[in-house]
Amino acid sequence: MTKRSYEWFLEPRNNHSNEVISRNIAEENFSENVICADGQSRNLWRCPSGMVFMLWRSRSNLKITFRIFVRQLPNGKIRNCTFLFKNEKSGKIRKKQKGKSYAKF
Repeated sequence: MTKRSYEWFLEPRNNHSNEVISRNIAEENFSENVICADGQSRNLWRCPSGMVFMLWRSRSNLKITFRIFVRQLPNGKIRNCTFLFKNEKSGKIRKKQKGKSYAKF
């Protein structure tokens, strides 16, 4: 079984986010009007996976918003994968009702 390789991209959602990302990633990694799997054209910053995870964890401290995209190498389509980074625990927490218990999965 071969290991899959991926290329990671960030799409800043506002000017402040774009400035912060541009300070952390080299200018040659910026691509304008990239066509994604959903057919939309986006301005994306290509960056290493470690940087993606670091910025995701720091997004509230840095006050930035962005979406994460990924492409499977060598020739996959660029697709949104921000949902993979969402935390299950940040959603609504069910209250235990009298006499009922909920199993956690």
